Amino acid sequence: MADAATIREQEDGTFEVLATGTTRFELVSVDSSGPYLTAEVKELEEEQGEGAGALASGVVRAFRMYQKRLAGARERTLANEQDLPGEPSVLSYLVAAAAVLDTPAKQRLLQAPDTASRLADELKLLRAESAVIGKLPSLPAVDLTRGPTSPN
Repeated sequence: MADAATIREQEDGTFEVLATGTTRFELVSVDSSGPYLTAEVKELEEEQGEGAGALASGVVRAFRMYQKRLAGARERTLANEQDLPGEPSVLSYLVAAAAVLDTPAKQRLLQAPDTASRLADELKLLRAESAVIGKLPSLPAVDLTRGPTSPN
């Protein structure tokens, strides 16, 4: 389900865990009564949804424009289509991970009920973000999204 990449103990005795998911799952219950937090999970199947293939093509185009805008290279091609996965669900997760979005927005993408819904949401986000970046004289502070987050 997930591979723990790094585990860091914090000054207050809690731990920060960075994990890479390999399959979708839902937390069914969480038990914090013992010395360790334990959870019951249910694995979720990835459904394609209607129109995932067509949406994937639109997301590829929108993601390329987004990349160009982030790089400040409106006319330059950053990568050719072979660099992005052709399988819609893999593409949807790659775009969700690579886009400069806040944690709640990324979580909403991960919670999409199927690939087509996730791709449709990404298409809207990418178009909106590209439009904003195209009109602003500065770019997003990408480095701020690379560090650990705090629930506070």
